[in-house]
Amino acid sequence: MNDKMLVLVIIILGLLAFYLLIKYLFTRGSYNRARRKEEEKERKKRETAKRRYITPKLKAYILERDNYTCQICGVSKGFLDSLFPHLGDYLLLEIDHIVPVANGGMGNDENNLQTLCWRCNRKKGSSKTNEQVKKSIDYGIKNNR
Repeated sequence: MNDKMLVLVIIILGLLAFYLLIKYLFTRGSYNRARRKEEEKERKKRETAKRRYITPKLKAYILERDNYTCQICGVSKGFLDSLFPHLGDYLLLEIDHIVPVANGGMGNDENNLQTLCWRCNRKKGSSKTNEQVKKSIDYGIKNNR
């Protein structure tokens, strides 16, 4: 092999090494950006979960404050117990955020928490207000007025 061919091979290998290095650096940069983006998503998810967490003590306080009564439909543990003893124990009451955490409501603020039965809580979701849910309740009873 003559000197010109050797120089040409060295130049080609150098260009190939340079190309691979540049490719590696760009790939690594986009990988790092993607990883940072994922980490940011996870951090926000953890923050939201933390804001949504309601301690058992606070749950008990909200249930007691609301007298174990759904704040939308009015069904209560006491009402069901008056129909049949201990029937109210089967009422599934949940603690709901009046202003959803996703919309800026505070998760552990007792003024932003209310007691709802499971049906009203499912109907409310994170996009409806108590009044909107109240208007949509019919429980199978038709009003012919």
